[in-house]
Amino acid sequence: MKPAIQFSLFLIVLQVHNGHGDKDPLQEKLASSIADFAFKFSRQVASLQSGKKNIFFSPLSISMAFSMIGMGAKSNSQNQIYKGLGLTSIDTSKIHKEFEQLIQRLNSPGAKIDIGNALWIKKSHQILPKFSEGVKSLYKTENFNFEQPSVAQNKINDYVKKKTHGKITKAVQDLKPTDIMVLVNYIYFKDDWEYPFDPKLTHKEDFFIDEGKTVKVDMMENTEHYRYFHDKALSCWVVELPHKGGAAAWFILPDKGKLKKVEDAMGEKTLSKWRKSLEEGDKISLFLPKFSMSASYDLNNVLSGLGITDVFSSNADLSGITGSSGLKINKAIHQAVLDIHEKGSEAAGVTVVMTEFLSLSLSDPVVLKFNRPFFLTILAPNDGPLLFMGKVMNPVQK
Repeated sequence: MKPAIQFSLFLIVLQVHNGHGDKDPLQEKLASSIADFAFKFSRQVASLQSGKKNIFFSPLSISMAFSMIGMGAKSNSQNQIYKGLGLTSIDTSKIHKEFEQLIQRLNSPGAKIDIGNALWIKKSHQILPKFSEGVKSLYKTENFNFEQPSVAQNKINDYVKKKTHGKITKAVQDLKPTDIMVLVNYIYFKDDWEYPFDPKLTHKEDFFIDEGKTVKVDMMENTEHYRYFHDKALSCWVVELPHKGGAAAWFILPDKGKLKKVEDAMGEKTLSKWRKSLEEGDKISLFLPKFSMSASYDLNNVLSGLGITDVFSSNADLSGITGSSGLKINKAIHQAVLDIHEKGSEAAGVTVVMTEFLSLSLSDPVVLKFNRPFFLTILAPNDGPLLFMGKVMNPVQK
């Protein structure tokens, strides 16, 4: 019997096969950590979102960006980052080397992936050579200087737009005069399916958002020997769609009424079980919606829920970046886009981390406009007592 799998809700897991014989145990640990972080992050986003909203992001992009921040973090700030990212199983001294190897492997010919990092630093401030050289050597960052925030913002957005092939055009929208460093990680993926869908078979069909609501979608159709697995314990189907360049997309379909059960169980152990259980059997008649989606996340809120809190507050210790303990992350954002179509898939993600000093003497003039009610005081000489105090509501009133 040929099972017909009709997708009503799915989660995509992108895998890239190594292609080498022996597996690196530390690279396996890093991959496991990123996977576990992905599911924790997804559940955290779901808990913060209201309604039935889509979720899509790059756990690798977020992990890599904050691992770079971790290189310059110290004490509890660093511990929170690595614990929140799930990297505690890897020796701290080896984490960055493992990311370096991962970048090299993912950027290798045939992988169809472009991943990289960049650092914009305000000219009036210096970061420590150890941090600057470390991220350049291990994370292959491109370093740039900037003066005016508006000019830097345009250059950063142009840079991200180019690196993501136009998929993400506004990575930064509110760069402030107080921002002294902007760290950017980007990832771009595009490849064709090993078994492309025939556009002639694409047809309109109902997509059931819930029992009481449906929407019309362009449903693609294909019948092939896909690798798949029905997880009876979790009540879901898993099917693997291979790409020509070696990447694979997994689509997970919970049985009716089992969405939360599957979501709660998602983790590296579950992924490992599916990886071992996927096998090629009878042909599958696969029905998959053709769609595009995008998402943007305020990482300050999401990561705080995963225990990464100090770096966003006055408790931040990022002294490994500038040598000063007064640096903190004032904003961190992540954007991701996805296109699924008959020929293949295309996805891009960017993580932007902006830092500022807790208290900073700006070179730009401070603008104060007393154009609303205000108070005033007159004090005696030599730090004497307060002589007068006033409240001005209407300056022309006698």
